[in-house]
Amino acid sequence: MQITLRLLKEIKLFWRLFALGICLMILSGIMVQVAPLIVQETIDTVLTPVSKGAPLDTGRLLTQLGLFIGLTIIGNSISYGSVRILMHVANKVGEALRNRAYDVMQRLPISYFDDKPAGKISSRIVNDTETLRSQFYGTMLSNIIINLLWVVIIYAVLIYLNVWLGLSLMLLIPVFILWQKYYSHQTEAAMTSFYEAQSELNSQVNEAMNGASIIQLFGQEEAMATQFDQTAERMLASDLKMTKVESTISWSLVELFKRIVLSLILAVVGYFFLGGSLGISAGLIFSYINYTERLFNALGMLVRLLPNMQRSLATGKRVYELLDQPLESDSDRQLVVEKGEVVFEHVSFAYKEGHDVLKDINITAKQGQTIALVGHTGSGKSSIMNLLFRFYDPQKGRILIDGQSIADFNRESVRAEMGIVLQDPYLFTGTIASNVAMDDQNMSDETILSALEKVGASDMIARLEKGIHEPVVEKGNAFSSGERQLIAFARTLASDPKILILDEATSHIDTETEEVIQKAMDVVKEGRTTFIIAHRLSTIQNADQILLLHEGQIVERGTHHELLALGGRYADMHRMQQKV
Repeated sequence: MQITLRLLKEIKLFWRLFALGICLMILSGIMVQVAPLIVQETIDTVLTPVSKGAPLDTGRLLTQLGLFIGLTIIGNSISYGSVRILMHVANKVGEALRNRAYDVMQRLPISYFDDKPAGKISSRIVNDTETLRSQFYGTMLSNIIINLLWVVIIYAVLIYLNVWLGLSLMLLIPVFILWQKYYSHQTEAAMTSFYEAQSELNSQVNEAMNGASIIQLFGQEEAMATQFDQTAERMLASDLKMTKVESTISWSLVELFKRIVLSLILAVVGYFFLGGSLGISAGLIFSYINYTERLFNALGMLVRLLPNMQRSLATGKRVYELLDQPLESDSDRQLVVEKGEVVFEHVSFAYKEGHDVLKDINITAKQGQTIALVGHTGSGKSSIMNLLFRFYDPQKGRILIDGQSIADFNRESVRAEMGIVLQDPYLFTGTIASNVAMDDQNMSDETILSALEKVGASDMIARLEKGIHEPVVEKGNAFSSGERQLIAFARTLASDPKILILDEATSHIDTETEEVIQKAMDVVKEGRTTFIIAHRLSTIQNADQILLLHEGQIVERGTHHELLALGGRYADMHRMQQKV
């Protein structure tokens, strides 16, 4: 019930249109359901007298026929308009939900994505919101409302025609409620299994696409296909079970039950009519049969619709699980960076409570200095950068930029004066220019080209037919790893950050290209605070300070020559790399 109320509250942004659609639906329902009363009157007042020898009243027949056709046409036309309006509302609500879900996804803390498959998250934003739009708001809600409306109108007409018949048929309501509950019980597990399998399929497709080269290199195509087939079969089995239950309980039994009740009505009416104890016209018998059949159709439709509504509620629950995720609290204060001096004061951090990955880290980086972080995998190098970017906040200590604690400022403003080049650069669909400018409309082609030239990408641009406007698709797979890295370097340089982070930035680049970039970096780093995370010690020999991390602690610090003279872990790493 709580999910239902929340989903209904989403309509409040468009309540005027929704109210108009409902009003039109009520009006059309009254017209369509009252129309058979005209047929009853025609049978009793025009056709029945003819069977007894009276002349046919053609004028009255045509009038009533025209009234019946007019009511039917106008009622159905109004119904069409109401459906169009309600579908428009459904589209707007679905769009609003999808946009909110995407916005929340972008504002979630990085920790949320640590153990969440990308396919399942995208399924919430795209598939589940679309299901709510098409089923809950688009079809189910309007159909349930109109069928409930018809049930009320039909009962009112039946009671008007015959109080006892109308009250007797009200006994159908508890029967159909129990029927619906049984139907829901039979399909609930299958529905849950169906949507879980659908979500898994999305994740598997996403994984197969992103890891296509690895899958083929290790010959895992058959294993992945088998896993996909198993999930698809589970999804199919769930769907078949729902279809079987629906075809048996919903359609067949409703029809059988309807025929039995109609037969009972005809039998009772016929018995008393033939016995002479019941005065009833042919038109009235027509109305009894017609409205009883309509009542069963409406109740039967509700039996089928309500479980589908529950399916939508399960979808809504998953969407709200995403929407209700706690967002990171953020300050409205904007951090202003002038020098780019960075200080870590006694910083300790754990991704999971009780498992510290950083322990009492102290770093001072002056303006224009280059700080290198080295150490084996898992030593804490990337965690330090995650804290600097405020992807996470430390449990102990604080981080200062220009003497200001970054925890007191808006995250976006903290990152605004930082540039980063990752080990595996990500390029967006567009062009080389759009990837360098990051859609900054004020950045000219000359600035973009200059940034590319500084990182040594002149030859790459010269050989491309469209130059900096060469298309980039599928994360830049048409370019070599080194070329993608050069574009990522240019992107960072063009943004002209006060603080520069190079995270294993030269690990995928050949020695010749590395030398070109290293020369460009020496120029670009002037006046900037630069952090370099590197395994290749050859790239950090000129760093102002090298910090060697081991199990989350800084165990050695100094310049390249100072650490070699120390003869510790750094010297051992250097010696091993020299041998290689």
